[in-house]
Amino acid sequence: MSLQDSTSASSKWKVYEKVALRTALIYAVISTIPFAPEFYTQDFDAGFNVNSYTFRWFDAISQNKPWFFASQEGKNYTGWFITVIVCAIAGFLWNILDKKRKDNERLYYWFYVAARYGIALRMSWFAWAKVFPVQMPFPTISQLNTNLGDFTPGKLYWLTTGVSPFFEVFAGVFELLATILILYRRTTTAGALMMIAILVPIWFVNIGYDAGVELTSMHILSLSLLLLVRDSKKFYEILIEHKAAALTYIPKIEFSVDWKNKARLILKYGFILIFIVYRGFGYGNLYANGKSFKLPLDSGLPGVSGIYSVSDFKINNKTIPYEAGDTVRWQNVIFEKFNSISVKIDKPFQVNTKNSVRTTEFYGSIGRYYYGYKADTINHVFSLSNRADTASKLVLHYERPDNNHFILSGINEHKDSIFVVLTKIDKKYPLEQKRK
Repeated sequence: MSLQDSTSASSKWKVYEKVALRTALIYAVISTIPFAPEFYTQDFDAGFNVNSYTFRWFDAISQNKPWFFASQEGKNYTGWFITVIVCAIAGFLWNILDKKRKDNERLYYWFYVAARYGIALRMSWFAWAKVFPVQMPFPTISQLNTNLGDFTPGKLYWLTTGVSPFFEVFAGVFELLATILILYRRTTTAGALMMIAILVPIWFVNIGYDAGVELTSMHILSLSLLLLVRDSKKFYEILIEHKAAALTYIPKIEFSVDWKNKARLILKYGFILIFIVYRGFGYGNLYANGKSFKLPLDSGLPGVSGIYSVSDFKINNKTIPYEAGDTVRWQNVIFEKFNSISVKIDKPFQVNTKNSVRTTEFYGSIGRYYYGYKADTINHVFSLSNRADTASKLVLHYERPDNNHFILSGINEHKDSIFVVLTKIDKKYPLEQKRK
């Protein structure tokens, strides 16, 4: 196995560059390939709303999180520094054991491959999820009726981005173009520069809004920067000194055995077919069906979506009149287009900002209880399960005397009898009207 025109370049490597190269290669590999046995034994469908789609398995690979990503809610910078230091020590020891190596260009080539595909593996997910805006959907009816102060900054940022699908699609197209460019050696530099322009503001947005993927964005940013480090002096000459300089060209590896060369091409275009083409088709299909990653996929009862005032509310046959601050009485009820019912109650809430529940409606907000429901339209029965506490269930019989009213009766989570009369409110939302 040999690299074309690599002999002369290999002799120019300094000791610290050899150590840095090995450090970067180790870091790129261990942060991309899942080595923890727990990854392969996990329930791949747990915590995701898109588990009925085949590409869900590919998403699990793209979203593999090294330990320093997952701990401390994605903000474990200490863990990241420890990882980098361990990689540096390993790189130093590797250089000692491998001191007789003459062809460092070959080693650099493998770093080049690991970094590029590590970036593309993650960014293809983010890119397609914005090109077809399913990552940050338009606010639901429940979210439109949640007080501004009841959202965390991170959730508010996601919602305000979802308000403008045009901006989200534009960002996705830019990310997708950078991802595709980075997959080809001749355009990697252009792709890495675009990726840096994308990821610097994303990283600071995540820090400023506490949006939950600080280390993920910083990690992809660091890999993009590493791809450009070798030409840093040449960039200085071009941009600052205005001199002509030729950027480094990384030739492909040519194996002495032909089947290995063919296998390399099969792996490359297999990656592109799965993570770029097939993933794009899957996300496009998801969007065409009006679905989103962050919201339930099951459709709700047709023709009932909207906000309803609670005109009558009884517990154990005792009428409870409306009073602001009441911690028992329902204030309003919302039926979503999908199979969720949310209830506004004035009682203390514990905000949940765990990354493991980012795909749920109650992530990053308070003020409403969210229930998933199944409707038995023959016996007129709602079977409700609390989205935050799936062990909390209730069964309510329903009547619908007309299109604007619901009458609910049954037993609540506390084993009390409950009777509720709902009246639909014809409410307009400027955000939604402007969108049209």
